[in-house]
Parts: sequence; structure tokens; C-alpha cells
Amino acid sequence: MKKRAMSMALAGVMALGFIGTVDLTTVQAAEKTKIRVYVGGDNADLNAGLIDAFNEQSTDAEAELVTLTDGQNGYQMLTVMYNSNSAPNVFFLEEGDVKNLQDKLADVSDMECLQYAVDGATDGVTYGDKILGVPVKTQAYGLIYNKTALANALGEDFDVTSLTSLSDFDAVCKELQEKGIAPTIISPYNWSLGNHYFTMIYGAQEDPDSFIEELKNGTADLANNAVFNEYMDTFDTLMSYNYYIDNPLEDVASEAVTQSQTLYTEQAMFWFQGSWESSVIRQLDNENEYGFIPVPLENAESKNYGKICSVIPGYFCVDSACSTEEEQQAAKEFIEFATMSDEGQQYVIDDGNIPAYTNNDKEITESLVQSAYDYISKDESFPMYTNFAGDHYEKVGNAMQQYLDKEIDRATLAAQIEEYWKEN
Repeated sequence: MKKRAMSMALAGVMALGFIGTVDLTTVQAAEKTKIRVYVGGDNADLNAGLIDAFNEQSTDAEAELVTLTDGQNGYQMLTVMYNSNSAPNVFFLEEGDVKNLQDKLADVSDMECLQYAVDGATDGVTYGDKILGVPVKTQAYGLIYNKTALANALGEDFDVTSLTSLSDFDAVCKELQEKGIAPTIISPYNWSLGNHYFTMIYGAQEDPDSFIEELKNGTADLANNAVFNEYMDTFDTLMSYNYYIDNPLEDVASEAVTQSQTLYTEQAMFWFQGSWESSVIRQLDNENEYGFIPVPLENAESKNYGKICSVIPGYFCVDSACSTEEEQQAAKEFIEFATMSDEGQQYVIDDGNIPAYTNNDKEITESLVQSAYDYISKDESFPMYTNFAGDHYEKVGNAMQQYLDKEIDRATLAAQIEEYWKEN
């Protein structure tokens, strides 16, 4: 009996040991769900930092940063990756590209962060009862200026907010030119010219969507459109005083830091660019304050007179075509972290952007971003028109580059853009 009891006891101990081994193995095998994330943007260090911060705190998911291939934009990259069934699990898309990929995206309307999103933030990515994108940040653009440089050139008492009409702006430009200061800088990027400057022409129409439909069906007469001509009159003025007037597409102008340097050194005064350039400016200048003025228009009755343009540059989207349910949940966890956590909310501010969420109380430390925020909070901004295809910046932007370089005239520019829309 003792032998039998001992054997049974030993067997029980061994069984318990075996069960314990199985449990330990199970725990060890419970690995994190791995996801691939395309954040978007060029700020590599901040992007990597956001991923690292997420991985450090998550018990269920582990994110890997996906970067762009040289020569591609985000949408082009995703198209290639979808063709090979290898799309990231979560990625950053512009509004028009969300529309193009809507059949591959998961509904995110149940996410907690969206209850804090600013008014209208998800309107452009809502289809029926589904929300297909989560906003992260807001940006704004207009004419950037160095407050110290402006005061040195025009006096401490000069009121920069008076420069809303094109005539007043032109008069000040003449005065600056006489002082040996280039009044304006135009960045020659096709994305800036096509997706930022030219889209103001769409948004300022009485009914932007109807106008785009007219362009698509070939009934719009762009060359004789009052809004088009008003904005092109302003562009002509910016061109005539451009720091790079002798060679507007020169290679050096492709470096934003070089352009911002002209403001810092007081060689030029007004730069058509956006709040995203605040970090570039700070590479050179940690002392002076910077601000915005609106792109000036002649007609005070114009729809967006005296306002800067604001834009949600993109949305985090969750892939549903290539991702498992577990990967989709992990992707949503990452987005919640990017929008709701201290690290995620600080990431937005550090990247030189305005939060798209009312519960983000991080202090804005950049004067340029604060200037943009002031316009937006005072309802002195208008939304960028974004209902266009992913190649808009390239096709329309390239046509604008030709116009900037005086290779084509205004009528030819209008004809090229009409042709673009007929094909889209």
C-alpha cells in the first residue's frame, strides 16, 4: 500500500509539474500582436519616438514603422503594397485617398478618441454610418513673416493685420523692395503650388463641389472664372516680388531651411508656406517670433477674404483587406495611443501642429503655430478643399510650376487644369 500510495503521490506531483509546464509554455507563447504602421510625414525622429513609446507601454501589441520608398508618396506606396497583399495595418492618408481606398478600410466610428475630435474633423471621411479615418492634427497656411524683421523694415507701429487687400500688400512690397528686401518667397514644390495654393481657388467658389463637377464634365470656364483670376492676380504679385524671381525653380529652393533662412536674415519678408515649417525655422532661429497673414485678395467681398487656410493633413486609417481581426484591434490601440496618451498629444505639438482634439491641453510653444491657432480660434480661417485624387499635387502642381517659371501663360494654365479634371 505504501508503495502504491507513494507511486500515486509521485504521479500526482509529476502531473502537477506537467500542468505547470504547459501553463508556462502557454504564457511564453502569448506573444504581442505585431502591426506595421505608416505614420506619414518627414519627421523621422518624432515618428520613431512615437512608435517606441507605444511599444514600451503596450502589453498586447508591437508596432513596426514603415517608411516611404524614395520617389513615392503615401498613396502610391499603399497602392503597390495592396497589389502584393502586404499593406500596413494602420496608415496615414489624405482625405481624397481615403475615398479611393474606402473598400479596404475598417470602420473606426466606435473609437473613444473621436468623441473629443474638433467639430467637422471627420466629415470628409464619413461614408454613410461609417467613419473611415481618425484625425490627429490640424495645420494652417498663408504668408509667414518674421515679426522682428518686419518691425525693423517697417517700424514697430506697423500693423501687419492691415495687409488683407492686394493693393495694400502691393504697396508694402514696393516699399520693402526699395529697402533692398525681397518682399516674397514662393516655394517651388508641386505639392505646395498644387495642393495648397491652387485648392484655395476651389474652396473659394460659391459651391466648391458643384464647381469641381463642372470641371469634370468639361462645362467649367476656368479662364473666365472670377475666383480663379482673383487668386492668380495675387499669385502674379507674389511672383513679381519673389526672392527667387531670376530662377524660381532653382535647386536651392527645394530646401525649406534655405527659404526660412531668408526670413531669419531679413533678406525676404513673406513666405507662402504652412505651420509645419515651424520646426525648420527653429533650426536657425530660437529667438524671434513668427506669424501668419492671409494670402491677400483685392475684393473684400470675396468668400475667404482676410482668412488663412486650415487643413487636417490626413487621417489614421485601419486596413481591413489584409489585416486579421487581432491586427485591426492592435491598430486601433495604436491610434488611441497617438491621440489620447500624453506622449501622443505631445507628439502633435512637437511636430509643429495644432491638435485636432479638444482634450489636448499641451502648451503650444511655437509662435508660428500659436499664430495659426489664433486665426482658427477666432473663426478667421477656412478649410482647405481636399476632395481630389492623389495625383492632383503632381499634375496641377507641375502646371503651376510651369506658370511660376513663365513657361506658360494663364490661359494655358487654365486649359491644362481643365484637361486634368476631365480625366479624373
